[in-house]
Amino acid sequence: DEKFRALVDLTSWEKDSFSPIRYAVWLKVVSVFKPLEALRELRRMDKDELLLFISSVLSIDWYNPDDIYEGEATLSPDNSFILIPKDGNLESELSSLAVGIINAAYAGGIAFGRELCVDSMGMMYSATEEESFNNRNSRLADEGIPTYIEALELFHYEDPSSLLKRLVKMVGDEEYKKHSPSTGYLISGFTVLPRAFWEDRYELEKELVDDLKVELSALLTASIVVNNALDRDAEHIKGIIERSRSYFALGLELLIEEAPKAFTVDKMLRFIKLRHLFRLGFSLLIDLKKNAANVSSAVKDFAEPVAFTADEEEFLNNLLQPIPMFKPSLTDAALPFDDLSRLKDARKLLSILASKIVKK
Repeated sequence: DEKFRALVDLTSWEKDSFSPIRYAVWLKVVSVFKPLEALRELRRMDKDELLLFISSVLSIDWYNPDDIYEGEATLSPDNSFILIPKDGNLESELSSLAVGIINAAYAGGIAFGRELCVDSMGMMYSATEEESFNNRNSRLADEGIPTYIEALELFHYEDPSSLLKRLVKMVGDEEYKKHSPSTGYLISGFTVLPRAFWEDRYELEKELVDDLKVELSALLTASIVVNNALDRDAEHIKGIIERSRSYFALGLELLIEEAPKAFTVDKMLRFIKLRHLFRLGFSLLIDLKKNAANVSSAVKDFAEPVAFTADEEEFLNNLLQPIPMFKPSLTDAALPFDDLSRLKDARKLLSILASKIVKK
């Protein structure tokens, strides 16, 4: 049930706000079940989220036959409550789903149905939403999915040279020896890299590869959270995964290049967390972008235009994008920085542009 609730949570919130429209997707599934089956599924769902949905769609009160009710309304199955759609239309999708929930809740007797109605009437929406949000975060954390703030830590900038030295010192230190990660997480197929990704590049033992697949999957999931893409389409998520994987690949390649020759990749990855390698690659690109921004600012400080070619202008503009890309000429497609050779080429070209400014 906790895994099921975590799955519902993934698509039912917009950052820290509950979304009735997104939550309704799950209720549409429940609505096709037979009454007792629907009741069973409703009981599996988080009660506070059910109440948030009902209270956002319906106004509920004790039914008084002597009162006159304006507009559309309907009664609960036990005729104890009046259900009034807030949009004024009982036939609208959300209203009919909310009424359907209450009817299904009465399927096994009156207790659960009455409980939902009474609790919806007396509920303070903001307080319930806050408590539900905290419960949601706990459920997702148990499944290996961090909150936005926790995931954002992944993109913390750190001086690459200092970080690299610190990582090398971790190798062989028992304090940093990694343990096998939990394999009970909710893991998306988008974030699982095939075994060939590791075996084609590095000589690693099977048990380490299995651990790395889970560790990297958790890291890429955090990247999806930061990019608010948990509920986006497959192509969008795929693009984020490819970009995030390139940060990790850059960091690992630099570590292999700069670490002592006695350090095998297998040994290093038993001590160094992949999130550190991700940050190393990300920080390398941040440095490149900063240098490009300095060149661009220097150009603007001159009264006379600096003689950059069209290719050089295009190259510089691509480095200044939110996510830097490498485009050495107008005839080339812009490419992500997924290997060190491309990064080194970009640094050389940027140095040439900087030298033009110095000479001028």
